[in-house]
Formats: sequence, structure tokens, C-alpha cells
Amino acid sequence: MKVENIQEDLSLLVKDEKTIENVTRASYIANEALDLAQSLSLSGTRSSYIDKQVEKFIKSQSAYPANLEVEGFGYSLCISKSSEIAHGKPTSKKILVSGDPVCIDVGVKYNNCYSDVARSFIVDGIGFHDKLVSRMTSVCKVALEESIKILKPGMFLSAYGKKVDAIVKEMGFNTVKFLTGHGIGLKYHEPPHIYNFYHPHNNIELKENMIFAFELMITNGSDRYKRDIDGWTLHTADGSLAVHFEHTVLITSDGAKMLGVTN
Repeated sequence: MKVENIQEDLSLLVKDEKTIENVTRASYIANEALDLAQSLSLSGTRSSYIDKQVEKFIKSQSAYPANLEVEGFGYSLCISKSSEIAHGKPTSKKILVSGDPVCIDVGVKYNNCYSDVARSFIVDGIGFHDKLVSRMTSVCKVALEESIKILKPGMFLSAYGKKVDAIVKEMGFNTVKFLTGHGIGLKYHEPPHIYNFYHPHNNIELKENMIFAFELMITNGSDRYKRDIDGWTLHTADGSLAVHFEHTVLITSDGAKMLGVTN
């Protein structure tokens, strides 16, 4: 989610039991959709084919692709590869190549409640960038998940940003700062913006039953971006590689729970 200057209403951060139940189900569907998308992501595959197959799957689960509700986008998935940071359109012209890093980002609407998840991996698991991309994907995933795991009621949300940025920097990569995570539940994107670095606006006390979408993008070069002619796809400004992970997370009395994750 791109950072914008908006007035953030935090009054609806704590979700009721029914909303939590529906977001949890949406998260399971979203993660299953990611599994399907990854299994289809072979060298030579058109991104549009993956998009249509995942759309069919989500609808078969009595759910709906949340990205189809985003005005002007027109696809069920974001598929971003190589230097694309986020919001990549899965067109028929975007063909996957062995060794490319690719990120698939999927949102699911179930009973009018939302989940948002993303995963990066290497097409076919081999290629010129294999060692670098393997390390980048590992660092991004670990940094995100380890920083989520520290969260519990009574802490400030900003503890996440402080920790995740420190891990990424220590590993020699750059956190993309102009994109953020966000609140989620009754809408696809809710306040607050969740920064992937320490920001005082995230000095929000965590409470049980809050739900957030934590979303981390990192690069092996510049953290600046340029926008594609399609108006959506965001590339690294210097052509460096980018990877991206995202989890929908419930704050429980015992800590933070990544919803829909089975492994």
C-alpha cells in the first residue's frame, strides 16, 4: 500500500468475534490461492493464466478476489517479478522466466471481510540470480515473521517497524519505505499505515483482537521507485531486484498470530 497523507481513524481497529472468524477463513483461502499460484509459476507461463486459475479457485471457495474491487486494476492477483517491487499487472505479455524472483500478492473477500497475503519465490528454483534471490527471499520472510512474533497486547505497533528495518539493514539489504502495511478486516485497506521502519505515527498501543496486514518489500539496491506506463507496476529506480512478503495478523492475548498459515 502506497503511503498517502490521510487522516487515520483508529476507532475500528479492534474486531468482533464474527469478523475475526471471517478474516481467518479469508486468510486460509488466500494462502491456498498462493500455493496454487506458486505451483503454476513455471518458466514460460503467462501471468494472465495464473491470474485466471486463481480467480476460479477463490470463487469456488464462496469468496471473491479483493483486487477485482480495486478500481482500474482489473486482475485478481498482483504478480511482480525481478525489478518490480509491487502492484505488477498479471498480463498475457508478462511471461515467467526460470531464475526470476517473482512475488504473488492476493487479497480475498469472504463474507464481506478481507485478508491480504503475499509471497516471493524463484521461478523453477534455479537461475543466474539463484544465490542472491534465495538469500533475499529468506531475509525478507524471516525479517517479517520474526518482527511480527514479538508483538503482543500492551506493546506499541512501532516495535515492529523498528525491528524489521534493523534486521533488513543488518543483512545488507534496503527496506522499501514508501510502501506500507495496513489495517484490514471490514475493508481491504484500513488505517493505520504500518511502516517498515520506526515511525512515531505507529506508537499505537496494541490490543487483543486487532488485525493488521504486515507487508515488507526489500531490494538489493535503491529503495526508490519508478512507475510503469501501465500506471500500477512499481519498479526499483536503479533496476535492482525486489522481493515481498505479507501476512494478515491477529493480535491475541498470547501474542501475534499469522492467519491462514499452515506451515
